[in-house]
Amino acid sequence: MVKGRQTVRLPQRRKAEDATKADVEPSTQKVDEPLSTANILKVARQVLPLLALAAFVSPVSQAILAPVYGSIPSSINHVEAVTATVLLGFIGRHLWAGWIGDINIQPYLALWALWTPAIEAYLFKYSGSWGPVLGPMITGFVSCHLFTLPSAYAAAQALESLGLHEQLGSIAGIALPAVVLDLAYFRPLDFITPPKLQYLVACLYALVSTSKPYWLASLGIPALLHGLLANPHLDLSFRNTDVLNRDLGARNWTVLDRQWSNTGYISVIEGSVEEYRALRCDHSLLGGEWLLTDEKRKKEGWQVPESIYAIFHILEAVRLLEVSPVTRDRDAHALVVGLGIGTAPKAMMAHGIDTTIVELDPVVHEYATKYFGLPKQHKSVLQDAVTWVSGEAAGNTTKYEYIIHDVFTGGAEPLPLFTDSFLGGLRSLLKPNGVIAVNYAGDLRLEVTTRILNTIYQTFDGQCKIFGDAPTKSGGAENEEFLNMAVFCRNSPGDITFRKPTRADWLGSRSREQYLLPREDFEIPFPSVTESGERQILKKGEEGAWRKEQEVSAIRHWRIMRRVIPDIVWELW
Repeated sequence: MVKGRQTVRLPQRRKAEDATKADVEPSTQKVDEPLSTANILKVARQVLPLLALAAFVSPVSQAILAPVYGSIPSSINHVEAVTATVLLGFIGRHLWAGWIGDINIQPYLALWALWTPAIEAYLFKYSGSWGPVLGPMITGFVSCHLFTLPSAYAAAQALESLGLHEQLGSIAGIALPAVVLDLAYFRPLDFITPPKLQYLVACLYALVSTSKPYWLASLGIPALLHGLLANPHLDLSFRNTDVLNRDLGARNWTVLDRQWSNTGYISVIEGSVEEYRALRCDHSLLGGEWLLTDEKRKKEGWQVPESIYAIFHILEAVRLLEVSPVTRDRDAHALVVGLGIGTAPKAMMAHGIDTTIVELDPVVHEYATKYFGLPKQHKSVLQDAVTWVSGEAAGNTTKYEYIIHDVFTGGAEPLPLFTDSFLGGLRSLLKPNGVIAVNYAGDLRLEVTTRILNTIYQTFDGQCKIFGDAPTKSGGAENEEFLNMAVFCRNSPGDITFRKPTRADWLGSRSREQYLLPREDFEIPFPSVTESGERQILKKGEEGAWRKEQEVSAIRHWRIMRRVIPDIVWELW
């Protein structure tokens, strides 16, 4: 028998080859399957960093806009706009794929992120003409939505390899991932400031990009140099602050100090022509003082720096309220909720009153001490007032003769500090003969203002009076656009009357001499009751219902601030 090439496998060899094939083919098949574990992990490594960065950009953009437009105007419809741009980016991949093709846009996102701070600095120059509605929309589109949209597009592009169209159908394959994309929302880390985060985002976009055309880096280098050498917003070195003061100096303004903190961007500004110093939080002023110059001392007889706002001296009249029994200053205790530059608490301490200050922002406390002469001999509580008052009220420990409630930031009042629950907690901290002064700034035409004033009135059983810092116009206080008000209430029954101040009460201040005693022509009536005879109040848990009215108030306050301080100071920070 002639032997030739063997064409039939022997049983033993066939068995071995089949076993080898069985080991190899399933593995290969799993890799090629759209929903295989390996493929899902591969897609996740591309998609998750994009989602994280897209979500990260949103709060960073909000923080950057706040010093120029205020935190509330910047946030109007922001969440809805982010949701819309994410959905548009994801769905847009399926609409524009034929036109764009398989081009990887991720490296261009990194380049755009590098240039965004410089573009923002340019756009901020138009904030005065654009206003607090259009301005945040335009600048926010550049600093936020031009990241969320293409990031969602790139994520949708990466998800295509999962074959969700075949698995779920064409509609569900688009809709389900799009909804999941909108669930990601992170906040920036407190120890890294928003301007630094913008450059960090650019670096991270470059790192997560699946393709890295390094020629793009040459286009990003000028943006980095601009940030290091010419961007006044970047708080990286003294160089950037020098750039800021160089540009502000041409308009006779200076930034003495600045930091990002837990309530926003805090800075101390000084005008050489106006001759006053102010403490700024985002797009609002927490207080300020006219500088005590040699000319004012010699020609006008000034002895101390004077507050730029009369309302802070009016709040000090809480000491002048006539109660029984009378407590001597050296035996009295005062609680101040909200510090600002410390005008009222400084006066309390100057009279020898043991004073406790509750302030949320440690930088505000630092600057009040460093730049506005807040004495160190006081008790400071640097935490959320709602939590602290709740704990103190439950513990029933220290009681106070005087409480000053003075909280304002971002162009609107923090509503949790005006609810029936919080104000009731404050009343429980008063001694029987104790009194309270509440500063409220708002528009009497708004329902939320009516509710807050009614809440104060009801909490203290109607033993209250309201005073403004100027005579009301002929049309009545209700026709004023924005009012600074001081509400005085007593813990025990009785009339709201003030003793006549003495020279010692003025503490050498000419402004106190003029404004300390609330005047009858400054009095504002409480809002009228409803037809049913009830007073509608602000209850705990209802704060969110008044968001729209707070937005209206914040926009009005923005315009007031632009009349007080020049545009360039807000725009350059």
